[in-house]
Amino acid sequence: MIELRKITHDNFEAVLKLSITDEQKGNVDSSIYSLARAYVRILNDEKPPMIFAICHHDEVIGYVDMGFYKQAESSFLREKYGDKSTYGINRFMIDVKHQGKGFGKQAMMKVIDYIMSFPQGKADAVSLSYWLVNEAARKLYASVGFIETGAIWDGQTGGNWNAERKDIEYAEVGARLGL
Repeated sequence: MIELRKITHDNFEAVLKLSITDEQKGNVDSSIYSLARAYVRILNDEKPPMIFAICHHDEVIGYVDMGFYKQAESSFLREKYGDKSTYGINRFMIDVKHQGKGFGKQAMMKVIDYIMSFPQGKADAVSLSYWLVNEAARKLYASVGFIETGAIWDGQTGGNWNAERKDIEYAEVGARLGL
């Protein structure tokens, strides 16, 4: 059974030890980085990030980092879909030892269920992004209802993506699930 659990003293070390394949290392940040970013957000009085260990029974098999975001008037999601606020999935990963077992989809469904409880306020959608070359992420997110928004940008600089570029591995794609 898949569960989202708070990161505590009991599971902290297991979260830090999560790993991915060498090929995936450019696709998702480490759990250490995610926890450090969460700390910075808290110190800067932002809404507290929602970071959970993903557990299968009592074993930590992944983590998820989510946030609640008000959309600016000029934001892509607001202009295209009318979204005034969204829950963003900033990072999601399943440990290499547990990939290919269906845990990613089960965990993502738990994440969506949690978000639908609106823990930090009502929102119009869930948004996320992934690297264009990350076919596994594309399939996973589509399998639980995410639809690509048509937004694509330079994942390193955040600038507009030029479709003629050859370094496609730096293209980041937006996806959305309406609530």
